[in-house]
Amino acid sequence: MQISRTTLAVLVVWLAAVAAWLVVAKPDMKTVRILTGEMAPATMSAAGELPQRPPADADWRPLDQRVLAGWRDPYWLRWRSTAPATQGGADRALRFSLRGASRLYWNGQPLAGNGIVGRTVAEERPGRLDIVRVLPPSAGAGTDELVVLASSQHQGLRLLSADAFAVVAPAELLYGQAMRPWLIAAFATGALAAAYLYFLAVQRGRRRRPGARLLLALCAVGLALPMIEGWRALVGYAYPWHGPRLFVLLGLHLAAAMLLPAYLARHFGLSVPMGVRIAYLATLVAVAAFMPGFDARSAAVLLLSLLASAGVLLRVHGAQEERGPILALVLAGALAMAVAHGAFLDGPYFLLLAILMGFLLLRHAAQLRALDRHNAKLREERAQLSLQLLQRGIHPHWLMNTLTCLQELIEQAPPRASRLVESLAEQFDRLRDSSTRQSVSLEDELALCRSHLDIVGLASDHPLSLEVDADDTRLSLPPGILHAQIENALTHAGTGACAQHPFRLRVDRQNDRWTLELRSACGSAPHRGRGTGTRYIEASLATAYPDGWRFVQGVDGADWCGRIELTCAS
Repeated sequence: MQISRTTLAVLVVWLAAVAAWLVVAKPDMKTVRILTGEMAPATMSAAGELPQRPPADADWRPLDQRVLAGWRDPYWLRWRSTAPATQGGADRALRFSLRGASRLYWNGQPLAGNGIVGRTVAEERPGRLDIVRVLPPSAGAGTDELVVLASSQHQGLRLLSADAFAVVAPAELLYGQAMRPWLIAAFATGALAAAYLYFLAVQRGRRRRPGARLLLALCAVGLALPMIEGWRALVGYAYPWHGPRLFVLLGLHLAAAMLLPAYLARHFGLSVPMGVRIAYLATLVAVAAFMPGFDARSAAVLLLSLLASAGVLLRVHGAQEERGPILALVLAGALAMAVAHGAFLDGPYFLLLAILMGFLLLRHAAQLRALDRHNAKLREERAQLSLQLLQRGIHPHWLMNTLTCLQELIEQAPPRASRLVESLAEQFDRLRDSSTRQSVSLEDELALCRSHLDIVGLASDHPLSLEVDADDTRLSLPPGILHAQIENALTHAGTGACAQHPFRLRVDRQNDRWTLELRSACGSAPHRGRGTGTRYIEASLATAYPDGWRFVQGVDGADWCGRIELTCAS
């Protein structure tokens, strides 16, 4: 299978974005020291000052993140470096993460605290989840030691791991380099936001194409994800917000997992059985509810989403120029997730989503613009055909014949002459009104048709009738599409045949689908069905219902049958 240039372009853009992210996100590990941790419960009296150093008989044990996740009352933490400290090192800084309030002591010297440690919920003031502290110079060549007194009284959500760690690195690295990956995320988010606004501007005032709302909702998720993901690294927050943030992220991942395959199926017109939909949603909910760990849940949900989207795209036939790039991105994302596991969530995922959503938005907007150009061409053609029909409706030859008949009727049958004058006035008034409108009600269209039949019947002394079988007439139509069919029948079948074979219109409605079937005398003209009237009907329907119309006509037994099918026409 040949890969299109568009597919290669989107893959190159995504790979370049991920490569840039990985390059700036990987720190110089030669200058980073990860400290080894221990923990111990803090035993203290119910009143008085909190201790500044752990007792000599403290029950130290290796740091166990799972056990620490359940501790609430005050406790001690201790980290020691595995390498001897270098004397000086004034540019060193400490990055400390803990879901709790804490007091920090570096080599016995107090550092700026983080919240207020408390014996109870009322005493504690929550600290921030992540802090950075500049360290004082080392006095000797011994190993560095960080001692922390902490409490986690406001931790309402029990997580599998405490995720407590301490890292020593140059201040420039901790303050500056940690922010660089988010510049790439900000660029991708800004590009997506620009595409989102462009799409809204193009969409404004236009008929929505299939899946437009799903695409807008999916892009809103794509914009929200990096903001919530970057909340911790860029802004920070007090540790009680950590659990709600994880739930919001999981909810956004679930929303993306539901919206992406749903949009693709809707956009490409693929019908998905209800049982398959329910099974997919049930699987997503089960994974989100019962898998251990938020990262594992999010990764599983997103992998399911990418695989489901790939399954939808593989069932689509045609539209290769649009389907190929989307399928390539989805499969590349699924492969990257299988290789990178949880690391995919930290940046490459929303880079993938931003590029995918940007492509979909721009492609959707381009289709809207192409549709606008097509509709403009149809409107121009319809206007020309409408003028031709209007001219034919008041053609001098037809008008002369009608007035000649009127003169005879004035002498021979004054009541018929009076009715003919009234019908002519009504016909011209309705033609003038409908020529300035984009749509008319079915009742108005039928009135125009009956007025025309009255004129022809009175002038030819052949009564013509239109029988209507309709339970629901609350329908709007482009003006003149039934009138054009009746004119065609009178022209090609003749007045006499139409008088013997009345016009019959049947209107059916099933939910949002309407069917109008007009039967008339058949006639024998070989070119019937390919003239100005037919082209006017097709152009009018294509302008009013771009994606929801069908018009067929032809011989059906002893009748000439014209059938119009409309979707969402009411």
